[in-house]
Amino acid sequence: MGDVPEAQVQGYVAALNSEFSSINGHIMDSNGRPWIIWKTTDLYAWWHAFEANSSTPLGRKLMNACADQEEHLLIQNSLLDVGWFRRSKRLQNAIEHRWNMHGWGSFNVAKESAQTLLFAPVAAGFALATKEQLAQQRFKSEWQQLGQKSIQFDWTADSANIPAAPEPPSLPWGQSTALAMDTVSILSELEWLNGGWALSGESVTFLPIDAFTRLFHTCRAYQHTLDTEHTNAWVTPQLTDGDRSVFLMIAASMAELVQSSERPIYIEDVSSWSALSGHYLAPFGWGVPMDVESLESSHGVRFKLIDSPMIPFLVGWLVAMWERGHGRSSKFSFEKSDTFWLLEVDSRLDYN
Repeated sequence: MGDVPEAQVQGYVAALNSEFSSINGHIMDSNGRPWIIWKTTDLYAWWHAFEANSSTPLGRKLMNACADQEEHLLIQNSLLDVGWFRRSKRLQNAIEHRWNMHGWGSFNVAKESAQTLLFAPVAAGFALATKEQLAQQRFKSEWQQLGQKSIQFDWTADSANIPAAPEPPSLPWGQSTALAMDTVSILSELEWLNGGWALSGESVTFLPIDAFTRLFHTCRAYQHTLDTEHTNAWVTPQLTDGDRSVFLMIAASMAELVQSSERPIYIEDVSSWSALSGHYLAPFGWGVPMDVESLESSHGVRFKLIDSPMIPFLVGWLVAMWERGHGRSSKFSFEKSDTFWLLEVDSRLDYN
């Protein structure tokens, strides 16, 4: 993933600033859809926890979800419409720009390989979408991880006539789009390192949340493997069984990620949540509580949350931070009120 000239790196930063803006702790693209800045190690850790909380292997489903979302974006934004003059060169340049800009590494169409730190199913999905759009036909995909950064793809033509990827599906949360105006301040802190973006030396990448929404929509059919103590203490009265199952899988796996990390989290009172949100959540696009207030109990707190596709991730973050900050196991209730969601978190020791 060789060196990139500084001028080119600055071009990628300018493209990111042009494409993304911020509102209420969310990072939105020019279509009003949310993206997240994932730390590469966090994505791996979250995925392994999420898959463990499911009753089935999900790697290929993640690949398909990423392929569908990338196909949707390539078509929606005409990203491969480069005309016919020096077409192959201009196509490769367009693909290189897209992958580098988002911190995905590099994808060589001719060699059917990628040099990337992306999780292999994610890279395989993005690459498959590009391959199919260029060839205007479907392929069956396999991939081989040849090294930490090297992935080789193996595509076999598929005669199936599958329609273009539809709009992202609907879940009970996050059905609205939002156009933002504020700059994404963390973009000024990005550095180019080892062929991709880094923050304080840690590899990061930009990923569309709608890829995960597509995955979660399919996961509603699967039973989670969370223990009864968790599921009894986490109350979601307005969610159907399938939606509740995938919601708990997301929130629990996000909480496991936060709890297993060494992030220092201190909570003195409700005023602490503003600083925590500003440090851990808003810069990366996880969203922030619109309001935080104490409950009548010693440690109980109520969060008012904007409806967004980030909601299950955000709930996982908030619950994990509450548990870390108070050193207690949690119970929570999660209900919709008008256009907002209310999350009440308290000590499980008081749970009956």
